[in-house]
Amino acid sequence: MNLSTKITLLVVGLLAVGSSAFAHSSTPPFFSTSPRATTTHNTLVAPLNAYTPDGLTAKQYQQIKRKEQLKTQGKNLGRLGPRGFKSRSMEAWQKAYEHGNAKHSFAPVGFQAKLKQGLLRREDVPYMVRGGSWDNSDVLGARRLKWTKEDKVYASGGYKKEQSASLLGTGPGIDWTSSRPRSENLKRIVPGFLN
Repeated sequence: MNLSTKITLLVVGLLAVGSSAFAHSSTPPFFSTSPRATTTHNTLVAPLNAYTPDGLTAKQYQQIKRKEQLKTQGKNLGRLGPRGFKSRSMEAWQKAYEHGNAKHSFAPVGFQAKLKQGLLRREDVPYMVRGGSWDNSDVLGARRLKWTKEDKVYASGGYKKEQSASLLGTGPGIDWTSSRPRSENLKRIVPGFLN
């Protein structure tokens, strides 16, 4: 038997074995042995079971999920921007810095111990570190910093029109839910496209 005959026989044999995978079997698949499995139009449907981590009962897992929901209830975890402190815009900070009303601030080394000992005032700790507000409104008796026009625009939500999770930094972002027409998405993602 020459080489080409051997290859032909091998290919025919593999095709025969492969085609048997598509043949109708009288034994149902392994997941259909459950008494809850149903047959609809000759199609087997597996029972749906909820996920439960190993070592927990379904009830214990539901209790854990409920506690986590209560912790995050009322919080918009999907929003953009800072969450632990009340910030100001970069534009407002730059203008205040140029006029001498703002400075670069870093948390002093060992500031927590110095706060407890009374060697450091709370307003001397940067607001981002203490989880406060840039204008010191979170510290009783502290000197309040002046609001500029830019601060008022930023606080009223003026930043939201430009704030985006888009790859380009601005605009409506990616249409993950396919709620906009494709031509509209292309216009928004690629400026000047399909005008």
